[in-house]
Amino acid sequence: MNDEPQNHHDNPTPTPPPLPGQIFVRPGIDDRPDLDKALTPEDKAALARLTVRQNPRQPEASGDRPEVQAAQMSAEGAPMAAAARIDTAVPNLESSFLDLRDPMVDADGYRPSAAEMTRMNIGFALGAVLCAAPLGALNTVLVPVLVDRLAGAGRTLPLALLVAVGVVVSVLSNAVVAVLSDHTRMEIGRRTPWILGGGAVAALFTLPLGAATNVVLLTLVWCLVQIGYVMLSTPIAAAFGERIPDKFRSRADAYRGIGLTVGQLLGAVVAVLMVHTPNGAIRLCSVLFLLAGVVSVLVLPRERSSVEIRSRAIEQHEFFSRYRMPKGAPNFVRVLVARLVMTAGVAVTGVFLWYIVLYTVSGGDLDAAVPVMAGAAVASFVGGLVATLVLGPVADHWEDGRIPSVLACALYVVGLAVPCVTPSAVGVIVYALLSGCAYVIFDGISQRQAASVLPDIHTAGRNLAVLNLAAQAGSVIGALLGALALFAVGTYQVLFPVAIVAVVVAAAEIWSIHEDQGR
Repeated sequence: MNDEPQNHHDNPTPTPPPLPGQIFVRPGIDDRPDLDKALTPEDKAALARLTVRQNPRQPEASGDRPEVQAAQMSAEGAPMAAAARIDTAVPNLESSFLDLRDPMVDADGYRPSAAEMTRMNIGFALGAVLCAAPLGALNTVLVPVLVDRLAGAGRTLPLALLVAVGVVVSVLSNAVVAVLSDHTRMEIGRRTPWILGGGAVAALFTLPLGAATNVVLLTLVWCLVQIGYVMLSTPIAAAFGERIPDKFRSRADAYRGIGLTVGQLLGAVVAVLMVHTPNGAIRLCSVLFLLAGVVSVLVLPRERSSVEIRSRAIEQHEFFSRYRMPKGAPNFVRVLVARLVMTAGVAVTGVFLWYIVLYTVSGGDLDAAVPVMAGAAVASFVGGLVATLVLGPVADHWEDGRIPSVLACALYVVGLAVPCVTPSAVGVIVYALLSGCAYVIFDGISQRQAASVLPDIHTAGRNLAVLNLAAQAGSVIGALLGALALFAVGTYQVLFPVAIVAVVVAAAEIWSIHEDQGR
């Protein structure tokens, strides 16, 4: 009895019983050993040999994607040709039609809903209108008017140099922007920041065009506008090639082609109607560039984040590797040369069309030139619209694609001959009608021929980029050739015979393609 109080004071206070959750050991989790301590170095080496090392797939560069380059090529050529929806399938090794993947998903494996597809069709078409309208207004009327105001009688060579330098800057910036856009890692995606930034940059540098005091300053500002436009248009083309599933690509391409053509028409007509107030038209172009970036992003479904895409360092060869000529492909070279020469023939008269209308047809009367130039823009649109209706049947009627291409060149020559014989308003409008129809047919058939003579389907994207580069180089050659012809002869009438020669050379080059020589 005497020991009980002593034991009570010697023993510590008993702890309360643990809660049920505190004594539960989760098998395989709480009792899992620390492998860094439990395994010997030999065990760790054996496990390392059996480990599967994940190598996340790096998305294909936009310069290597045939769909992206096809979209850019149609935009640089005759976009109305896309509305005809002829079979010009580009051999893409990642296409779902080749490896039995779902054709309803995009390049990243995402299946857009019907509502998202509607938004993409509207977004890309509306973005095309807003991109093409200000550029068409500037190229067709406003920049020639500004050069005329600054250079006077010596206007032709400065305009040709401005066009040539602008195209060179566009090609260089295209190579840089495409690579940087591919490597962009942001929550809002790879393309969205460039689309928004490109619209802002193009809008910002369009405003000073009207304030330029000399041709050199005008050319410098024009190059900055080209950089902004590339920042806007190149990511849009990349997004188009990546986000449209194979099943709907033809229809979306047609909508986008129509949008580009309508934009060019609206831009040219509005610029002509505002030719008396060019600074106001330039401010309108600036607003349209800004809207092109904002509206495209708002209408299109939100781009998925690119933060989780595996990043890697940019290598120097990426910038211009797409412009490498393939070897051992004579037919491909012939198609390339034909596209280059044909584009040069178009540029010989197209670059100086405002001067032809103003000084040859209208005798320097600005008020008389406005309806003629507007009529020519509408006639060119109507001719392209007619071509979309006949391009499919024409392409299917002849198995040999050379025949419709040569016939299109012949129609273009007829169109060039009309104002050469009768330099009048009717002659210019007939020329615009026939040339618009002929060029859409030629460009549509040439894109099919280009796809059929690609030397290696593994490099289809780069080959199409070279063809697009040929078209841009043709614009430079045509502008400089026209300026030299005007310097030698001194009359705008000489441009039409020079263009006829270029178109005939293009037809001869197309006819020299031999199917028995392979690609």
